[in-house]
Amino acid sequence: MTTTLLEDQFLSMLACGAELERKKNRVRQAEGIAVAKKEGVKFGRPRRQIGPEFIQIYDKWKSGKITASDALRELRMGKTSFYRYVGEYEKNRT
Repeated sequence: MTTTLLEDQFLSMLACGAELERKKNRVRQAEGIAVAKKEGVKFGRPRRQIGPEFIQIYDKWKSGKITASDALRELRMGKTSFYRYVGEYEKNRT
């Protein structure tokens, strides 16, 4: 019974040490991110640019020559992304 109690206490001490180390790492990470953002470092995946292929297919879709489904297939793009790009393109075009 004594060994089980000692083992439990030892494991709980190790867990406490690991938790403190993890908290310290999180603080250092947050500080590093704050410094990087202050220096203007961009985070995340870059957005896909609206290129000539999109504009060409957009014009076909807008004039009724192709359906939205055809446009999605040609652009290899999801429905939500397509309509987000449409909104962005129409907003910047005018």
